[in-house]
Amino acid sequence: MPFLLPGAAGSVTLTGTATYESVPNPNGGLVYASTSLKPVRGAALEVVDAASSAQLAVATTDDSGAYSVTVPANSTVFVRVRAQLTRAAPGPAWDVSVRDNTQAGALYSMQTSAFSSGTTASTHDLRAATGWDGAKYGGPRVAAPFAILDTVYTAMQKVLSVAPATSFPPLRVYWSPKNAPTGGAATAADLASGQIGTTFFINRSTGREIYVLGKEDADTDEFDAPVIAHEWGHYYQSSFSRDDSAGGDHSGNDRVDRRLAFSEGWGNAWSGIALGRSTYMDSSGPGQADGQPLDLTVGPASNPGWYRETSIESIFWNLNRQVGFKPINDAMTSLQFRSAAPVTSIHLFAAAFNAVAPGNAAALKSLLAGQGITSTDAYGAGESNNDSAAATPVPNVLPMYRPLAVGVLANNIACISNVAGTGNKLGNISYLSFSVLASRDYTIQVTSGGAPGAPDFDLFKAGLVARSGNKVSLGAGDYVLAVRDTAFIPDPNNPPPPRCFSVLVQ
Repeated sequence: MPFLLPGAAGSVTLTGTATYESVPNPNGGLVYASTSLKPVRGAALEVVDAASSAQLAVATTDDSGAYSVTVPANSTVFVRVRAQLTRAAPGPAWDVSVRDNTQAGALYSMQTSAFSSGTTASTHDLRAATGWDGAKYGGPRVAAPFAILDTVYTAMQKVLSVAPATSFPPLRVYWSPKNAPTGGAATAADLASGQIGTTFFINRSTGREIYVLGKEDADTDEFDAPVIAHEWGHYYQSSFSRDDSAGGDHSGNDRVDRRLAFSEGWGNAWSGIALGRSTYMDSSGPGQADGQPLDLTVGPASNPGWYRETSIESIFWNLNRQVGFKPINDAMTSLQFRSAAPVTSIHLFAAAFNAVAPGNAAALKSLLAGQGITSTDAYGAGESNNDSAAATPVPNVLPMYRPLAVGVLANNIACISNVAGTGNKLGNISYLSFSVLASRDYTIQVTSGGAPGAPDFDLFKAGLVARSGNKVSLGAGDYVLAVRDTAFIPDPNNPPPPRCFSVLVQ
C-alpha cells in the first residue's frame, strides 16, 4: 500500500511501472536477441526529495510492476526502486535484498531522473536495462539484481501457495559483475574482491546469504533462474527443513555421499518445481553462450540409486508432478524429517513423506523403484542397491548404517573407500547408529589400530551435534556417527584398498 510521509501541504499522485530486461536461457546459453521486459514484482519503492534526500513516500510494486504514491505537489523528486522485497509481520513476512559484495554490501537500486511533481497526476516508469550492446556488456547491468530478485520472489510464492502463513528468515543475495568462478570464497577478502568460486548458499551466524557469479565471458548466473532457484532451495532447507550435506565438488555423473546426493538433487528438482520447468540451465563461457540443458524428468542412464543426485532430482520432480508440492513441503518441514537421528537422505525423506502423506506413498515407492531404491525406512533398512552396477563398485556401502553398542569396542566396523573419489563421494564416509539410555558425558574413540589412515567423525541427531574433541554430552536417544578418513589422497587410477577403523562409545 502507498504511504505518504508527514510534512506535505497539497499532494499529487504519481503512478508508473517498474520493469527489467530479462534474457532467456532456453537451451543452456543466454539468448540476448530474445530479451523481453518483465515486471519488477513486490519491490520496495520510494519517492525522494531531490534537494534534501528526504523520503516523501513509500510503496511496494504489485505483480505487474505497477505503483501508485501520493507526494507533495510542486516538489522536485525522483522515484527509486530498490532491489529489495520486504513485508512485515503480522502474517507472512520477509526481507530479501540484492547487494554488491565488492562494494561493502551496497544495496542495488534504480531511479528516475529528478522531476517536478507538479500539480496534477503523472506517470513515471522505470526500466532496468541489461547493459548488453549487442556484443558485450557496454553499459551498467542494472537488470541483473532485479532478475535475481524476481527468481527469489517466484520461489517464495511457490512456498506460500501451499503454506500461506510462512514467514521467511532474512536473506541477502550478493551479486557483482566482478564475481568470478575463481578463488573459492575461503576468506572475507575473497568475497570482497569477487573471487567467490561459484554461486553458493551459506548460513552464517550473521544470517543467510547467497553469492551469485557475474563475471562476463566466464560465468554469469543472474539470468540463469534455475541456478538462483537451486541455491534458494538450500535456503529453504536451512530455514524450514534440514540439510546435513557437507557440500564440496560434485557432478551428475558422480556417485556421492547420501547427504550430498539428497541436497543437490533436491536443489535441482526444486528449481524446476518453483519455476515450472523440466530442465535445469546454467550458461557460461564467451558471450554467455555455452551450456547444456539438464533434463530433470529422468535419472541417470545407468547405475541409478540413492547415491546419485540425478536420481534424487528426478524423484522429486516427478513426485511434484504427480502429487503436487504440498505433501513434499509437509514432509520436508515435518518433525519426522527435521528431528530424526539419521542424516538427510532420500531414505529419511521417504520415511517422513509416508508418515505425513500416506495416501501418496504408492506414488513415491514407484518413483524410488524406478531409480533402483528399495527401502523407505529412515535408516535405509533393507536397501539392496549396493552400487554393483558400476564399472568399479564401491565396497562396503551396505548396510547403510552399522549398529554400534555403547561400551563395546567394535573392531574394524567403519570401512572407508575412495573408489568413487574422495571427500564427499560414495564410500568416503561410513555411518554407524547407536542409542544411549542415560544423559551424561560420553567419549567417542575412532582408531586405526596402527594401520594407515587418520580417522575423524561427525555426530548427528536432528542435524550436526556440536562437539569439542572426543568428549560430548548426550541426552538419551538415538545418534549417528559419520566416520571418515582425513588422510586419503585422491588417486583415481590407483585407489588404495578400503581402510577399516574401530569405534568405541563409552
